[in-house]
Amino acid sequence: MRVGIVGSGRLGTPLGRLLAVAGHDVFFSDADPDRAAAAARAADGQAQGGKPGEAARFGEVVIMAVGWEAFPAVVAELDGTLTGKIVVDPSNPIGERDGAAVVVAVPGGLTSPQYQQHVLGDGVRLVRTFNTKYPNELLELGIAGQRGGARADMPYWGDDDEAKKAVVPLIEDAGFTAIDGGGLSEAL
Repeated sequence: MRVGIVGSGRLGTPLGRLLAVAGHDVFFSDADPDRAAAAARAADGQAQGGKPGEAARFGEVVIMAVGWEAFPAVVAELDGTLTGKIVVDPSNPIGERDGAAVVVAVPGGLTSPQYQQHVLGDGVRLVRTFNTKYPNELLELGIAGQRGGARADMPYWGDDDEAKKAVVPLIEDAGFTAIDGGGLSEAL
């Protein structure tokens, strides 16, 4: 599968590496093109690097590996490129204040992915997953699962059953056991 990754940082790079090793075509992107190119070089598989808009156009599935607070601005910059796409949201409502991680209030009494769906618009098929492990854990647990070791559970949530079915192989190929958590209103 062609997977576009928007954000080649602490989460996007290890997740893309797991998917590239599993045989998926991965397009890393970042506001810093050198960072995206470095992530592509570090992935042992079919990987390339470029700009966020290129990754969004490339991917059958697009992983938005950007900070929760940056999500609306990045979606706006992509200017409709995600319409009709399956988008994976691994972000949690956590920001940074004075160098410390802080929980960010989600507007309107929504769950975090319900809010992200609102930001994305109705034409985007959102699946929430890869948000329950720290980035270093994600890589270690994924590699262990890919090599035949014990597989950690990876829940996923979504309101579009077909989109959820399309993401399950990515979760499993990344070395995890996919666990259906229900709809976006039930998401962590």
